[in-house]
Amino acid sequence: MVDLILRPKEQFVMLASIAAISLAISLTDWVQRGMHLSVNILLSSILAVICLYWLPMVLSYLGVQRLKLSNWPLQYTIFYCFMVLGCMSWGVLRSLLVNTQTFALFEAAAIALPWSAGIFVATTFYLSQRHLKQERQLRQLAEIRLLHSQLNPHFMFNSLNTISAFLKHHPETAGALIHNLAAVLRYSLKHSVVTEEDAKRVTIADELVNLNQWVEIETCRFGENLSITFEVDESLINEEMPAMLLQPILENAIKHAKVNPLNIKVLIAAEGDEVLFEVRDNGVGFSGALLAQPEKAGLGLSITRSRLRLEASTELELSNEERSAGAVVRFRLKRNGQVC
Repeated sequence: MVDLILRPKEQFVMLASIAAISLAISLTDWVQRGMHLSVNILLSSILAVICLYWLPMVLSYLGVQRLKLSNWPLQYTIFYCFMVLGCMSWGVLRSLLVNTQTFALFEAAAIALPWSAGIFVATTFYLSQRHLKQERQLRQLAEIRLLHSQLNPHFMFNSLNTISAFLKHHPETAGALIHNLAAVLRYSLKHSVVTEEDAKRVTIADELVNLNQWVEIETCRFGENLSITFEVDESLINEEMPAMLLQPILENAIKHAKVNPLNIKVLIAAEGDEVLFEVRDNGVGFSGALLAQPEKAGLGLSITRSRLRLEASTELELSNEERSAGAVVRFRLKRNGQVC
């Protein structure tokens, strides 16, 4: 049984909804009886909301929370008893206002039964759906954390290999590369802890600053055999995106392009209400088997694809250049941090 715990906003919405439904039914009933609306009838309808619904709901909820009851038959019994008492109390007050008879115990029990059952079932159904949603979110966050933990060692290994190659003969260059790597690692660690409240989105500007520091490391490693250029719509630099998305795509291009010199172009452009991210290279392109089954891509692309699905509800697209064999990787994000 899901715990009967409602947030303040949920409590307010529930009480307001019940009040609106009750007043509509009560006032319609008086009109159908041929009675003209008056102050007393309006007061009677308001008292019905308070005595028959609000007080039983609030008192039973507080009682269940105070006693920490998790047994749903007992929860419902308490709510039902409070509603019966509320109905009888309303009957007495109504008789004083509009000169009608009070409710006998069996009448109050009959009136309270369908309403209490309906409200209780609706509440428990809502809570169970909310619980399932929370479980899905927790599983999603766990998956995102796992993907980040896989990503960090992936780029660290390549970068450390690059720096080690410069330590002996070019220590000054190695020192600069260590500085860049430290900045990249600091950025990665800062944005790798994902919580439900903070989806760890960054601006495109921040992502590009970090990416350029990583590019400097790779450029030193490959020298004239690697060229990475950026074409960015400057009006988009304050748009938000999940951190560390582009770097694994560039790593994949460097690893699998198999051509010298390798030219990689990163495009970030507006496309309607979306931002297009595109990475092109002049390498050998993706194999037909990989394009047919993109799920079998390497670790970097697989991690990026999974992160895009979990963090942005969008897809990673793989294709080849039409005029050449170069690979093309694309994904799109809604502007202003919205998911697709």
